[in-house]
Amino acid sequence: MSVNEVSFSASQGFSIGIDVGGTFTDLACGDGESLWRAKSPTDPQNFGRGVLGACRLVADQIGLDLGTFLNKVERFGLGTTAVTNALVEKQGVKAGLLTTAGFEDTIAMARSRRVSSEGYLVPPWSPIERSAVVGIRERVDRDGKVLQHVDLNDVRAAVTELIETHQIEALAVSFLWSFKNSENERSVVGFLREEFPDIPVFSGVELHPSIREYERTLVAAVNAVMSKALDGIEALAQELADSGLRVPLLLLQTSGGTVTLAEARRSPVILVASGPAAGVMAAAEVCADEGITDAICGDMGGTSFDLAVIAGSLPQRSERGELHGMILAQPRIDTLSIGSGGGSIAWVDGRGLLRVGPRSARAWPGPACYGNGGKDATITDALVVLGYIDPSSFVGGTMTLDRDAALKVCGTLGESLGLSAEATAWGIREIALAEMTKATRLHAGASGLDPRTLTLISYGGSGGLFTASIAAEANIPRVVVPPAASVLSAFGAASADVRRQRIKSADVLLDRADAEEIGAELEKLGVGVAKDVGDDGVPEEDRVVTYDVGVRFFRQTSEVSVPLETATFDQDAIRTAFLEQYAARYGVGAIGRDAQLEVTFLRAVATGRLPRATFPIDRASRTGGAVEPSSHRTVFLDRDGSEQVPCYRTPDLIPGDRIDGPALADDVDTTVFIPRGATLVVGERRSLRLDVNFDAA
Repeated sequence: MSVNEVSFSASQGFSIGIDVGGTFTDLACGDGESLWRAKSPTDPQNFGRGVLGACRLVADQIGLDLGTFLNKVERFGLGTTAVTNALVEKQGVKAGLLTTAGFEDTIAMARSRRVSSEGYLVPPWSPIERSAVVGIRERVDRDGKVLQHVDLNDVRAAVTELIETHQIEALAVSFLWSFKNSENERSVVGFLREEFPDIPVFSGVELHPSIREYERTLVAAVNAVMSKALDGIEALAQELADSGLRVPLLLLQTSGGTVTLAEARRSPVILVASGPAAGVMAAAEVCADEGITDAICGDMGGTSFDLAVIAGSLPQRSERGELHGMILAQPRIDTLSIGSGGGSIAWVDGRGLLRVGPRSARAWPGPACYGNGGKDATITDALVVLGYIDPSSFVGGTMTLDRDAALKVCGTLGESLGLSAEATAWGIREIALAEMTKATRLHAGASGLDPRTLTLISYGGSGGLFTASIAAEANIPRVVVPPAASVLSAFGAASADVRRQRIKSADVLLDRADAEEIGAELEKLGVGVAKDVGDDGVPEEDRVVTYDVGVRFFRQTSEVSVPLETATFDQDAIRTAFLEQYAARYGVGAIGRDAQLEVTFLRAVATGRLPRATFPIDRASRTGGAVEPSSHRTVFLDRDGSEQVPCYRTPDLIPGDRIDGPALADDVDTTVFIPRGATLVVGERRSLRLDVNFDAA
C-alpha cells in the first residue's frame, strides 16, 4: 500500500498511539478489551528506530510477530518532534523568499521585536537569509485592487538567480495585501510549481490568508525551511507499510487534531509541539471522566515539563505561538514548556550556583545511572540517589539503573559546591521543583484562573514524583494521576480527531458588520473545510463543523476567539461572549466599556471521528482486603536525612483504597510520591487522587 493512500476500516482492530519524546518513545495500544503500553529509547538520529522498537515490544506482549500485529492495526496516530527539533536547532534547507518590491525587510525587521541572547537584545532568528529575499514588482492596495500585475519573466529570472547563487531547495512567496486579493500571489505560485517542479513552493496566502504581513510571510518562510523535516516520517511510513500496516499515519498537530502526511507536507509547522498537544487532549478526556471543569495539566517527561490549562472542560487555545522570538501564526493549544525533565542536566554557573536544565542528556547517553557513559548529573540521577526511584524496576524492570554511577556524578558535581552527593541530589530536586512550581503559578495566573479552584492533572514518566509537591507549593488543592499516566500523550495520539480549518481575514467593526454577508462567508468556509476532512477519508456522517470569529477592542493588537453555535452571525451574542471571555482572562477592570469591538477573522473548523478503540482500565491484581505495602525504601524526605517509606504497587490498588503520606506508589513505568500531609485515594476508574495539604510542601 502506498503511504499516501487514505482509507479507514470500520472494523475493530488495534488502535495505536505513539508519542516520540526526547528521551523515550511511548506507545499505547488498545483493542477495546485489553490495553498494552511500552517505552523504547528515542534515537535522535533516527526516531523511526524508537517507533519500530516500541511496536515490537507491544507485539511481543500480545504474542504476535511485527507484521501480523501491524496488519491488524486500524488506526495509527503519531506525535513527533521532528519539526520541533529542527526548528529549535535552527536546522533546515536553504530557502528563498519572493515578496513585494520594497518590503524585502519584513522578516528582518520582525515588528521591531528583540530577544535576549548572551546578555544582548537582538532581532529574532530569520529563517531565510536577507540576501535570498527578492522583491517582485507587483502591487495590490488595501482594498484588494490590483495596481500592478506580475511579470512572470521577472519571477523566472529571480528564481533562477536564487538557485544558481544560493542553491536554494525551497521557495516562499508572500505579497502585500494578498489576503484581500490573492490574484498576483496565486499566479506566481502556480507558475513556479509548473516551471520549477522540483522546488517546493509555500504560499503565505494559501497557508494563512489573514491580516498581519509579518506573520503571514513568516508562515511561508518557516514552512519552506522545514520542507524536508518530514522526510524521516515518510521513510518510517513506508517501512511500516512494507511491514504490514494497512492504514495511513495520522500525525498530531499543535491544535490537538490529526492530519495525514500529505497535509503535513503542505505545512510542516502544524506539527510543532504536537506531543504536548496530544497529552492535553487526553487530559481533557480524563477531566470529563472525573467531572473536572477547570484544571492545569503538567506533563513531565525525560526532556521537558509542559503545562496547559483546561477551562470550562476545554483546552485553552492561542492563535499564535513563539519560537526564537518569531511569531508563528498557527492556532495551537496554549502550552508552556520549560527544560525540567528526568534527563535535565545539573550544572554550576559562573557565580558558583547550582542550576538545572535546560540541556538534557536525552536517551543517549542519558543519565549516568543508565550505564551508557553519561558523565553529567541529571534529575533522574538525583532521584535515584534520594531513593524515589527503584533502580531494579525502572520501566517495568526492562532497565536496571546504576545507583553507584548516580552517586558518583552527584558527588563530583557537589565537590565544587562543598556538598555531599546526597546533599547535591537534594539540591537538584529542590531547584527542579522550584522551577516547575514557578511555571505552574505563572501559567495558571496568565490564564486568569485561581489555583485554589484547580485540579492538577499529572502525567509523563517523571511527573508523579513531583506533582503533589508542586501542587502544595502552588496552592492547588487536588491532583489526579490518570491510569497509564506515563504514556498519556500516546493515548491522545491514538484518539484525537482529524482536524482541519479554513480562515478568512475580516476587518470590520462589530456594530457595522453585515450579518447576512458574514454568515454566508462562514457557511462557505464550512462547506470547504468539511470537504477537506472528507478528502482525508472521513465519511460525511462522521464530520462536525464548528465556527468561531476573532474579536478585539478596536485597535488592539490581539484578539479573542469567540465560538459560534452555528454559522449565524449574531452581534449581540458575540459581544456578550467576548466580554465574558475577556473579563475571565484579563479581569473586569481591563474592559473598555465604551470601546468599539472589531472582528478580525472568520473561521470554520471541521473535525472527523475515525474508528478507534476504547482504552480499558487495567484490571487490579487484588480483589479486596486492606491495601498493604509491597516493600519499604529508604527515601530522603528533606535535606536532613532519610527514613523508611512504605511502597505500594499501583497494579494492586482498587477503587476506595486510601494511602497517607509519606509513601510511594510504583507503577510499571512511573512512580507517584505522596508527601507527608497528603492523602492518596483511588478513584472509580483507578485514577490516583491526591488531596494536598498546602503546608506539606
